[in-house]
Formats: sequence, structure tokens, C-alpha cells
Amino acid sequence: MWNAELNSEIRNPNSEFKRHMAKIEKKKVWTALIIIPPFVLLIALGPSILFTLMVLITILLGLLEFNNLALPQSRQIQRLTGISLGLILSILFVYGEARSFSPFLVLTLLLLCVLYMATAEHLSSVISNLGITLFGIFYIGFLLSHIILIRNQTDGRAWVLFLIITVWAGDIIALFSGTLFGKHKLYPKISPNKTYEGLLGAIVGSVVIGLLYASLFLPYLNKGVCILVTIGMGILGQLGDFTESMIKRSAQVKDSGSLFPGHGGVLDRIDSFLFSTPFLFYLLPFLLKETP
Repeated sequence: MWNAELNSEIRNPNSEFKRHMAKIEKKKVWTALIIIPPFVLLIALGPSILFTLMVLITILLGLLEFNNLALPQSRQIQRLTGISLGLILSILFVYGEARSFSPFLVLTLLLLCVLYMATAEHLSSVISNLGITLFGIFYIGFLLSHIILIRNQTDGRAWVLFLIITVWAGDIIALFSGTLFGKHKLYPKISPNKTYEGLLGAIVGSVVIGLLYASLFLPYLNKGVCILVTIGMGILGQLGDFTESMIKRSAQVKDSGSLFPGHGGVLDRIDSFLFSTPFLFYLLPFLLKETP
């Protein structure tokens, strides 16, 4: 298991662990420098349809990774059905009518039941595979699609950037504060390197950067309200990270994929947004009351 190998390297003073980590950090920096600027420009200046397409592609890739991780022994038709339903759910949730949402959920459950009846080789795994498939559809397809709804709100561009910058700041400060000051393990069973100090750093980083951003681009947002919102986003960002780590530990892998050198896969990049995005979206009606 990769965790055992990693811990062994850390304990061994003669290992090349530090050198290996240095190489990874260089990859992270270069990948970030290549990807982040055009990504931010697309959100700030690009048309809404292009942003929607980018999110849907991200959802598709995330569903592919999830099914590869969680259902590695499943039939291809089972994976493709789960991925397709997750993507359809995203589109329907954003562009469909509210009354069409419930029938789709019933149809989804019915379709998956029929599919597993017809294709399952071992009935002992049907319940768990059904649950995993449904979880993936909602965990990725439903949760991440909320960012498209945020983009379609008043000042949608500014709010999307507020979300991304605030959550990213929490992730970055958590890494540095955990590395420099981390002594008290937060939940080693799931993530052996995360600490309470890192969690505190994530919250502080989200609040500070969120306040700075809001003062520049969302001046009507009350500072006290902003602090409460960014605290929630910081905590939920870390909870999203932990949830994805739990899935990876269950699958016995270090990264969800290898699409981004030094950063892992798509799920490794979007995990912090999966709970923080709906949180911000459902608060927006209250936050936008102060819009001039």
C-alpha cells in the first residue's frame, strides 16, 4: 500500500523522500503556472457558454476517475451508464425545470436496477455497486454543477472567482501551515499528513483572502457576513478534501489520476469545491440582497 511505503520513506533518514518531494513540488509549480492564468482569464473574460462547457468536461472527467477508482471490476456498460447519468443530471439540474428533476431521479434508480439485474455477474456485490454508482452521480455530477448556477447569478463572474480564490487560498495555506507547524494529527486513518494546525491555516487563509477579494470586487458584501461565509467555505473545502482522500484510501491509490503532473487527477483538483460550491450557491440569495 502506498501509505506504508510513504511512511517507511519518512522514517528512513537515508531515503530520497525529500528529493522526491522536491521534484513533485517543481511539477506542481510549473503545472499551476501553465493552467491557472488561462483558467482565471476564461472565468473573468470568457462567455458563459464556454465556462459551462469547461465545467461539464470537468464533471465528465471526474466521473471517469471516480468510476475507475470505486468500481474497477465493474463492466464497461455499468461505468458508462453511471457516467452518462451523472452528466445528464448536471445538465438537467442547471437547465431543466424543477418539476422534471424528480422524475429523472426515479428513472435513474429504475434504469440502474434493470442494468444490474441484466449485467451483474455476482449478486453479492449488486447493492454495494448500486450505492457506489448513485453516490458518484450525486457526489460529482450534482454537487459541482452548482458552480454553473453561481456563474449565472448577478455578478456571477465575481462570485465564481471569489469561490475559487478563497478555497484555493485555504488549500495553499493549509499545506504550508501544516508543514511548518503541524504536530497534532487531524484524522490519520484517512489522511496521515493533515493536522489541526493545517485546518486552522485553511480557515485563516480563506478568511483573509476572501476579505481582501471581497473588498476589491464585492464591496457591497458586509465584512462580518464575509467572514462567516469564508469560514464555512474553508471548513467545507477541507471536508471535501477529506472525503476524496477517504475514497482514494478505499481504492488503495495515492492520486485519483495523473492528468496534472504533480497535482494528480481531476478529482484531486476539484475535491475542495464539491461541498463549498453548493454552500455558497444556497447562501447567494441572502448575500445578493445587498447588491446595489
